[in-house]
Amino acid sequence: MPSVFNLDAKAFALCEDLELLARTIVEGFFDGLHRSPFLGYSTEFSAYRPYSQGDDLRRIDWKVWGRTDELYVKQFEDDTNLRCQLFLDTSASMDFGRGDANKFHYGRVLAAVLAQLMTRQHDAPGLILFSEQASQAVPPVASRHHADPIFIALSQAQAAGRTVLGQNLIPVLESLNRRGVAVVISDFFSPGETAFQLLGQLRAQEQEVIVFQLLAPEELDLPFEGDVVMEDSETGEELPVQADEARREYRQRLEDFCNRLANECLKLEIDYCRMRTDAPLDAALLHYFDWRNGI
Repeated sequence: MPSVFNLDAKAFALCEDLELLARTIVEGFFDGLHRSPFLGYSTEFSAYRPYSQGDDLRRIDWKVWGRTDELYVKQFEDDTNLRCQLFLDTSASMDFGRGDANKFHYGRVLAAVLAQLMTRQHDAPGLILFSEQASQAVPPVASRHHADPIFIALSQAQAAGRTVLGQNLIPVLESLNRRGVAVVISDFFSPGETAFQLLGQLRAQEQEVIVFQLLAPEELDLPFEGDVVMEDSETGEELPVQADEARREYRQRLEDFCNRLANECLKLEIDYCRMRTDAPLDAALLHYFDWRNGI
């Protein structure tokens, strides 16, 4: 299947219209599924309902229209409202990576695309932005146009501060008094046990959790050479490093950290997916779609 994100990244290199970008990616994703062997993603027919303005024209049963002169839309078994909270890490460490591989840019697009996909799947997406400050930017609502305020909030979001489980986030987590889905998009670079506390709290609130850990190519490969100065984007602390000598130990420590996160997710029964930010977004969509169809 073609790489939806790479194609769109070229076409929309200078595009700041997150709504247009998200909808184009999602439409390209579904077109790719229809042209590919992934026919198992088709859902089971359930019933008909009268057509409403804004419904997907591809779901109209034209044979029924030919017999009755009335428009009816096919409903499927997965046409149910699922409350989905999108948690996007807006800490300063996310603002790393070149161009479209910048983690914050990639994370915003991923959140926008998931919101569009959830809306199309008749789910109810909401958006929570978190760093040192946290807020329920958009509450979850099941509506054909509910992705629009999420696009606006994402377009206005900025990366700053540290990744911490602060006093602002705790009331937001405790407000999740209905079972639903929490999709956490973050690099999980946080002081102490903050990242693991967040995941534990979400499970304590009886949320089904999906984790997308975003890592930039430079973080994974450490392509630098010679003497370099590394700066902690959240604290400003600087550390002189001989890149060639440090590369092997750095990669091992990063792998150990990612493995610990993956194991913690396994222990908490959380779905975990590590994403390179130079990888196609359709991989994340397929991962979510697999999970969504399995519940």
